[in-house]
Parts: sequence; structure tokens; C-alpha cells
Amino acid sequence: MSNMSYTQEAAEIHTLSNGMTVCIEPLPYLHSASAGVWIKTGSANEREEESGIAHFLEHLFFKGTKTRNVHQIMEAIESRGGQLNAFTSREHTCLYVKVLDKYTTTGIEILADLIKNSLFCDLEKERNVILEEITSVEDTPDDFVHDLLAAHHWPDHALGRSIAGTVESVSALDYDAVVAFYQRWYKPENMVFSIAGNIDPEAVLTQLREAFEEIPSGTIPEPYPAPRFQSGIQAVHRDIAQSHITMAFPGPPLTKDEKFIHDMTGNVLGGGSTSRLFMRIREDEGLAYSIYAFNSFYLTAGMMGIYAAVAPEQLNKTLDLTFEELRRLREEGLSEEELDLNREQIKGGMLMAMESTSTRMARMAKSILNYGQLLPIAQIIEKVDAVTRDEVQGCAQQLFTPDQCALLVLGPESQTMPEAISL
Repeated sequence: MSNMSYTQEAAEIHTLSNGMTVCIEPLPYLHSASAGVWIKTGSANEREEESGIAHFLEHLFFKGTKTRNVHQIMEAIESRGGQLNAFTSREHTCLYVKVLDKYTTTGIEILADLIKNSLFCDLEKERNVILEEITSVEDTPDDFVHDLLAAHHWPDHALGRSIAGTVESVSALDYDAVVAFYQRWYKPENMVFSIAGNIDPEAVLTQLREAFEEIPSGTIPEPYPAPRFQSGIQAVHRDIAQSHITMAFPGPPLTKDEKFIHDMTGNVLGGGSTSRLFMRIREDEGLAYSIYAFNSFYLTAGMMGIYAAVAPEQLNKTLDLTFEELRRLREEGLSEEELDLNREQIKGGMLMAMESTSTRMARMAKSILNYGQLLPIAQIIEKVDAVTRDEVQGCAQQLFTPDQCALLVLGPESQTMPEAISL
């Protein structure tokens, strides 16, 4: 199939008078639209004493505006069958809505109201909600272990801290700190409004100009510095039934084309039910229900990770087999057939996800925020197609060494940790 068949060029990019970017993709064959206000800030931009403030602010947007209380905000969307929500990541904050096409105007109006007119009220009540959220993560070992791993391999850096913050840091945040963070980062030059669905582009752009151009321009702070990667072994003991194994290896920033090689390498190892680690650890040995590899790419750094949850008595056997698979890829490489399988898996997952308006909306926003332009799907497909067997093996040879492995295991005190990384 020609790459030309993947190309979608319906998206329009506009810049409002105050510097805010607008992405509009009309999809006239649908009956809905997804819209989001994206801000290029998250936990990676927090000072140490502010840990969790970007996430706290995201919660407070919904507590009330100058004209609506919390119930009226949600009712305006949910009474029309839509969904209104938000999330905070390490580098982005997003407030988004999904509505039937006939309610697009309402969805945009609510998002603008939240961004411009929030009172940041009910601070104490929402602080308690977030503290419960933090506790719930710590009670969920397969989530909590990823926060522990980040702190282990990126120590003393905002990228290594939990997005939600800690009980101590969130307890200390006050109204003035929240408003100061909002004023520092929520500048139109640092924001993207993205919308995809059955919409009238001209009408949407007119509404967005009226809604958002009144936000004054400003100066955006400098981006955060790159973290240092720390290797080594760490055990964290909890009274739980399983040993949750995580390991990380340093990766490229998301703006580097090497990320496509890292994506392919991670997929070969643990991207699906035909991946090497899944077949070896789960299917052949029956040691784990869940085992996978993953990549995280950020503006100044990246990492490749592996996760598995096993019985404590199987910890060292699982590690030995995992290291064996890493060595095998490093020393023997892979066949063209295995590369083709993984290539089609990555492209298929990406292209099928594009059938969602939410995915298309998010893709446009992230592309503008991260690259300053909308990268065509065909260009991304070409980069996936360009990855070679030699590049995957070269990636394995470069990465999978003892001095580049950060290993962290969360489990009971009965687990026996290895003394060294056997790579």
C-alpha cells in the first residue's frame, strides 16, 4: 500500500492575534467532535517545592468560574450527552471535551470559560481529593512502581517526580502558589486549541477568536534542563503478594529520529502477545500474567522500560530470562520477518487509533507543541518503514549494558534481589 493513502491533509493551522495556535480538522462523515485546550506545561516544569501544582491546578479549573458553579460546568456538557475532562502529564496539561456535532459551540464556550474565568476555589476540598488520589496510586503497586522507577533513574529532577506530587508537597500548596503557576505558564504562546470532528472550520475559528484573543500575550519561562540518568539496583519493600519488576535504559528526546528505532526495539521485546518477552516469560515459562516494554520520550530526555509482575520466589528466574532475551537481541539481532511483523504492528496501532476524534485532536496539538509544526501521518509512517534490522540490533548493543540499566523492584521483604545486573 502506498504511503499516499495514509495522507490526511484536511487539518488547518491558524495563529490568533495573541500567539495562540489553533488546529482544526473537519471530519464531515462523523456525528461528533473532540476539542481540547493544550498547555505546554506539566510536572516537569515545577520547582521542587511546587511538586504536584500543575495537577492541582488542573483539578481547580472545574471547581467554578465567574458565571458557573461546579454542577453547572458539568451539566452544560453531560446534559447534552458529552464528556468533559482533563489530565496532566509531565510536559502537558489538557482540558478537553467530546460532544455531538450540534453542541460544538457549547463545548468550545465551556473550555474557554474554564481557561479564562476559573476562580480556583474549594482549594481545601480539592486538596483532600488529590491526597486520596496519591494514596490510591500508592495502594496500586503496578502504577506506583513506575513513579518509583522514574525517581530512581532520574533522581533530583522534576521528570523523576510523581505528576500528582507527594502528600507533603500538595499539603503545603496554597492559593497564591497556584495562581502564580497559572500566570507563569498559561500564556497564549504556550497554548494550542485543537478540534477534530464534524465541524464548520470558519464558524469554529470565528468563535475561537472571540473567546481566546482577549487573553494577553506574555513571556514563557525557559524549558527545564535535561536530567541525568542513574543506573543501579534498588529494592522497595511493601507487604504485597507480588514482586513488581521495572527496569529502565536511557533513550533519546522525542525530537530525535532515533526514537523510531527505540520504539521498534521496545516493540520487538515487549510490544504485544508475539513479542519476545511475552512469549518467553508468559507463554513458555508461565511466570507472569503481565509483562511488557514501553518507551517514554520527553523534550530533553527519554527512556525505554520493561515491566513484569511475578511471584517473589520467581523474581530472579524472571530477571535471568529477561536479561537473556536482551542479550539475545544484542548479540543475534532479528530476522527481516520479525522486523516486518513489528513494523506492521506499530503502524496498525497508530492508524487504527486515528479513527478516534480524540486521538486526532491530541495528535495535532502534541505535534504543534513538541515540533512547532503538524507532522503528516505519511511522514511518520515513512520513518517507521525506514527502521532497519541493523539499527534495532545497534540500539540493543548500545543500550543493554549493566552500566545503563536502572533496575527497581517493588515487593515483599521475602524477595531476594540479585547482586548484579547480568547483561
